Amino acid sequence: MTPRDESVGRSARLGEERISLLGRMPRPGDRLVADFVIPPARLAQEPLTASCLRQGLVVVSTLPNIQKQACIAQIVDLEEQVHEQRPALRIMHVSADPAEYWHEVDQFHPSIRAAGYSLDRADPISREAFVQAFGVGVASQRRIAHGLFGLQEGVFLAAEIPDDQMRPVGVQDFLTVFMQRIGASPSGTPRHDPER
Repeated sequence: MTPRDESVGRSARLGEERISLLGRMPRPGDRLVADFVIPPARLAQEPLTASCLRQGLVVVSTLPNIQKQACIAQIVDLEEQVHEQRPALRIMHVSADPAEYWHEVDQFHPSIRAAGYSLDRADPISREAFVQAFGVGVASQRRIAHGLFGLQEGVFLAAEIPDDQMRPVGVQDFLTVFMQRIGASPSGTPRHDPER
């Protein structure tokens, strides 16, 4: 039996239409092996690199359009919930938008402390490497899919890309799964759970 290529045939809803997603959604235990450089957009001086995501506990939040309510809700919910549950956890937001779009976050939610990065000005090789590694590419579009990804020392422990892309990711459910997997064993080895 030939293994199924999970990068083919993935889709999500965007209003009344379905969009085709590119890349394979990371599974628990997958290691981040891609290399990329994503330019900073908000509260960061240096670009986001894969090596940065291979250090410690990190949540990567992917955002298609910061000017839409679902993206703002994801940014705000993640900030509030992480602050309550695990203040030392690093959050990195990566958007498909130009860096200037982050000004809206500064204007309406100035207390958000997480760094923001923009794929808009990333070189094509870095952009492709990022969207393939996280499975958030959208066929024939520059947008990316909403998603949340939890990594520990560069290993994915949790990943969520909602089928309904008009709604934010369920931050509380995602963090519950991620926190459980962080504590899975003294070595940090995640439990195998094919559902997320």
